[in-house]
Amino acid sequence: MDLTQRKLVKAEWESIELPVSKTEQDILKLITLGYHDVQIGVNNTNSLFTYLKIEYSPQIEEFLYAKFFADKIQTLVGKYKLAFIIFSADPAIKRAKREDTGISISTDNICYISVSTIVRLKSGDQIRMSRLTEDNIMGNELYELELFHNLEQMIANKSVNNNKWMYYYYTLYHLLQNTVAHVNRFITSICKCVLTNFEDELKLQHILEHAVEYIEKNTNLLKYGDLTLYAHQKTIYTAVKSPNPKLILYIAPTGTGKTLTPLGLSEQHKIIFVCAARHVGLALARSAISINKKIAFAFGCSSAEDVRLHYFAATDYTTNKRSGQIQKVDNSVGDKVEIMICDIRSYIPAMYYMLAFNQAKKIITYWDEPTITMDYESHDLHAIIKQNWKENVIPNMVLSSATLPKQHELTHTIADFQEKFSGSIIHNIVSHDCRKTIPLVDNNGFVVMPHYLSSDYRKIVEIANHCEENLTLLRYLDLQEIAQFVRFINSSDMVQPPAKMERNFTSVADVTMMNVKMYYIKCLKNINEEQWAYIYNYLQVNKTKFIKYNSKTDAIVKSLSEITTSSTNTTTNNVLTRSKSVCIDKGALEPPNTAGVYITTKDSYTLTDGPTIFLANDLQKIAKFCIQQSNIPAHIMKDIMDKIEYNNQINKRIDELERNLELEEAKITAKLGGSNADTSKEAKNLKGKKDGKKQSKIANKILDKTEDRSLLKMQEEIGTLKSLVKHATLDDMFIPNKLPHLTKWAPSDHPNKPFTSSVDEDYITDIMLLKDVDDIWKILLLLGIGVFTKHKSGTYSEIMKKLADSQKLYLIIADSDYIYGTNYQFCHGYLSKDMTLTQEKIIQALGRIGRNNIQQQYSARFRDDIQITTLFTSFASEDKPEVINMNQLFNCRNVKWNGREYLEILNEEDAEVAEASA
Repeated sequence: MDLTQRKLVKAEWESIELPVSKTEQDILKLITLGYHDVQIGVNNTNSLFTYLKIEYSPQIEEFLYAKFFADKIQTLVGKYKLAFIIFSADPAIKRAKREDTGISISTDNICYISVSTIVRLKSGDQIRMSRLTEDNIMGNELYELELFHNLEQMIANKSVNNNKWMYYYYTLYHLLQNTVAHVNRFITSICKCVLTNFEDELKLQHILEHAVEYIEKNTNLLKYGDLTLYAHQKTIYTAVKSPNPKLILYIAPTGTGKTLTPLGLSEQHKIIFVCAARHVGLALARSAISINKKIAFAFGCSSAEDVRLHYFAATDYTTNKRSGQIQKVDNSVGDKVEIMICDIRSYIPAMYYMLAFNQAKKIITYWDEPTITMDYESHDLHAIIKQNWKENVIPNMVLSSATLPKQHELTHTIADFQEKFSGSIIHNIVSHDCRKTIPLVDNNGFVVMPHYLSSDYRKIVEIANHCEENLTLLRYLDLQEIAQFVRFINSSDMVQPPAKMERNFTSVADVTMMNVKMYYIKCLKNINEEQWAYIYNYLQVNKTKFIKYNSKTDAIVKSLSEITTSSTNTTTNNVLTRSKSVCIDKGALEPPNTAGVYITTKDSYTLTDGPTIFLANDLQKIAKFCIQQSNIPAHIMKDIMDKIEYNNQINKRIDELERNLELEEAKITAKLGGSNADTSKEAKNLKGKKDGKKQSKIANKILDKTEDRSLLKMQEEIGTLKSLVKHATLDDMFIPNKLPHLTKWAPSDHPNKPFTSSVDEDYITDIMLLKDVDDIWKILLLLGIGVFTKHKSGTYSEIMKKLADSQKLYLIIADSDYIYGTNYQFCHGYLSKDMTLTQEKIIQALGRIGRNNIQQQYSARFRDDIQITTLFTSFASEDKPEVINMNQLFNCRNVKWNGREYLEILNEEDAEVAEASA
């Protein structure tokens, strides 16, 4: 893994200034406000009142109901004979009715509605209301309209005995739990009354068996749901308010806001955010700047002098007299800094920098993903981590990771912290949010589920216990498979009484995604052992593929393709020159262990909704395979390679000219500095100018005074050469999931949301002009595929980041560096068979998928079943390298694991004894 601890480059500074979306900004504000009120809930859905932007009053509420809903409700009640909703003139209603105010009274299962046909309004309100028509109200997504729609559909479907009514019942029930401002009380009273009267006829088993449709794919639940803090954020906000020193073990699934939590913590504390993966820190910086948090950076620092402030955090600075912009910052004054973002190497300088302006007890060290490198027996960062822990004087420490060892596994680290900081408290925060499902798929195209993993029931119980102890695995249990499993064992009466469905679900409120998945685990542990063999065999025979065999086309099933290389490009040894393939017969069966692997041809249609990430060690192998299987004719490939080779020659000449230009500019600058003070001053001033015309004017003045036109000539030649670059393009037939491509490769019944790339031609041209990028990466970009790895060309990396952030790429091939902390949105992911991963690292890799705030179709696809076995195996603490390394490195003492126990090494003799013992 590349974890280079270096300073930020210009492109990284520029990336943090990009604004986040309005939706994301709302989330960031919620996180910060939530620190002061952990029960905060926000719902931006418009009700009639908020849409009209008028002040609430009971009279206007009654008027709006009478104008837009009264007739519809009365028609609904009359048509379906809803006797439990009573309108108008009951004497008790009249006596209870306050003047000018309509009422809705629910008594037991009856709802009384009394609304005057004439509502008295203030003159200003009358004018405002007179402009309203049903057309301009009904065309908007107003909450009352959504409630009424679900109410109407529920009643209509129930009247014809269509079980679909229970879908609308479930939806309406949960919509009524939301906190939308000023929802019309008449509508909510009627909805609640109908739900109460239909409750006895509700079949919870039916809802459970259709959980995918009712819960997972019910878009309204997420679309109209409240925006609240995660449970783990509420807990940590409460924990840090204690005045005692504290060590917080913070375990929560990836994609649930852990790395944004410091924004809330910074409301009353100064934060030192430590990250091994720099792109995580940069993502936090971008979010912090978007809500005006004052931040500083310590990357690649050897002392506090290397710390750099963002402009928001600057106290002493000079400004440009003309533009008023900050020109030079005094980075030594950091009294305003709220969040210091640093890498592992720079922690000690960053710590002392923050201590110069703040008391230690008011600072929190927030260590993100401390398990990075802990799966290695030795690593260059281990000594630095050990030193950081030993020299740390901040008494408040957060260790945050989805795969952090559990509290009972970190006994030596915890004891060391408590010894160092007297009176310290240990907070163990474990969250298992489960708002979405990301199915795991094996290399034969089947969904991976615990009940498929063994014919030995004792092994099944072990797997169930492992899932119960590691609840983050629940998000990877497919809800459809769960529904089928629980339906089968309940209908066949093969589950023991404690796990009977009716004992575990008593009301519609119990049927949530989390509860259904926990019930599945309970069922696995409550089956008669002698019946398991029959259950297992039945399930194996009847399981269906998630990735079905595509037999429509003459898709390449086994290829003998080769990519040859030439050394004509001086900057790379991997130049693609020719591809040829040999295909097996059209009707041949798909070979085993190849399901979903043909991502540029016959399996591309299975990659829906958003980009895909392919994690591998050998990126060249994956890249070549993608190109080989694209089935690009030889003459087209030759044309592309000829253009790339032509562009490479242009790049070579441009590179020579740019180097010569730099040399000439350096000579002229030196000459001006010695002979003409005024001209030299103008040359220096040129650097900070932003006005293009003034730049040109001063530059020409310099050239005139030096009587040297060679620079201008070279610049013109560079411009001419760039204009000669040939554009390489591919027909849409070869670009995955473009319409012609789908026509050729996808079956007729393919899903309607296959995702494709949309890379602008300007980006392709920019990549073609790069001299430090392998030709094979340029070919991939034409297919909509990017590569994340350690490139010689920083420009290529920055372009890939932009394309990934804007979801323009169809596929991203990434090496192991991106297992941790990649915050781009991926809907599907592959784990290559060439990766040897620990259980913790597999979970981290899976965490790159499904980070969207919306429910889409997701999948995590394994190319090696050994990784699946590893994921669902319970390992002892002594078999986890992450546990052993953390106890050794996050410890002031020189503690070593000898294979049986931890020993404190005091001198060389002890070390020899421990080594001999091991």
